Amino acid sequence: MKRPNILRTVVGVAALWSILSATAWAASNESVTVVGDWTITITDLGELPGGTYSSAYGINDTGKIVGVAADGAGTLWTVQWVSGQISVIPDLGGGLAVPEDLNDAGEIAGGQSLGGFLHLGIYWDAQNNPILLPGLPNGSSSLVSAHAINASGHVVGMAQEEGPNYFGHAVVWLASVFQTDLGFMGGGTYSEAYGINDLGHVVGVASVASTEQHAFLWTNGQFTDLSTWIGGGAASIAYAINNNGDIVGVNSGVASLWQNGAVQALPMPAGISAYTPAIDINDAGDIIATGSKGYPIEVGVLWRNGESIDLGTLPGGTISRARRINAGGEIVGEANTPDSGPFHAVKWTVTPSAAAVFADGFESGDTSAWSATVP
Repeated sequence: MKRPNILRTVVGVAALWSILSATAWAASNESVTVVGDWTITITDLGELPGGTYSSAYGINDTGKIVGVAADGAGTLWTVQWVSGQISVIPDLGGGLAVPEDLNDAGEIAGGQSLGGFLHLGIYWDAQNNPILLPGLPNGSSSLVSAHAINASGHVVGMAQEEGPNYFGHAVVWLASVFQTDLGFMGGGTYSEAYGINDLGHVVGVASVASTEQHAFLWTNGQFTDLSTWIGGGAASIAYAINNNGDIVGVNSGVASLWQNGAVQALPMPAGISAYTPAIDINDAGDIIATGSKGYPIEVGVLWRNGESIDLGTLPGGTISRARRINAGGEIVGEANTPDSGPFHAVKWTVTPSAAAVFADGFESGDTSAWSATVP
């Protein structure tokens, strides 16, 4: 689908500059910045009563958001935001459960650390009931990680063998039922799945016989080593795949997109290091990451319609991190508050600005010509 043409508003130089640099509070928890062709709205999602910390990890197409937040005593809880309201959802007890992804039915995939290398995988059903994910057959359920879930409730992650080897296997569950051990690729002894689309195509990382770790695509019971695609590097990880088969992750240390048998580096906005993974992509081809502006400054980054966009921070803050994007282009993550204050869960929406002029020729997902937009 082509980007629409929008008539540029004719304004004087001074007025145009004020539009391009303006930042204003649209509400007590909302900041709006117009940068180039884009209006970026960052919303502070709020905390539990008395709490000062929260962080968002996932958002579905209905707008439900999941994450973690502290209460007034500083205790961390698994939470959800529905229609702007925050509430606690149950976990398995014994440690903080972090929800990493959710689908439109409200099913959630995530995990809970038990300390050391012990870790539980959790599936939450549509009623927010947490269910322990089983490990490998004859394996332990305390050696499991869950990272993503698709529309039909297939969960992907990793389950480890028992000692002494503790080799990790990429695994697919259907809801809370163990379904498939993907095994290993190219003679390696480690694999882990990070993303799955609604067609059941899985992406992640696997070691090969040389002990290098390569991004993989798994379809119809077979691995494809993405390092063999044009431009593939010796070290890579794939984190997400959309329903068009576009894959994002990190290749040779930089944010990358695998598409049509080739991999390309994604250009960062000016001043942001390229050495960061791209972590999510939607069916429109919008891609997100978090980039460094030099320690300790970090910002969320969005690639949309041929542009790389610096998502900025909360007013007075220095750090923002983008984690998930939904079909409508809403992005969630976290950002710190002024004077290096605590992190708050945030949501970004990025829309065309009133002063934008859109060039014809960019199809959805087209990356043939990139440019950068920064505050």
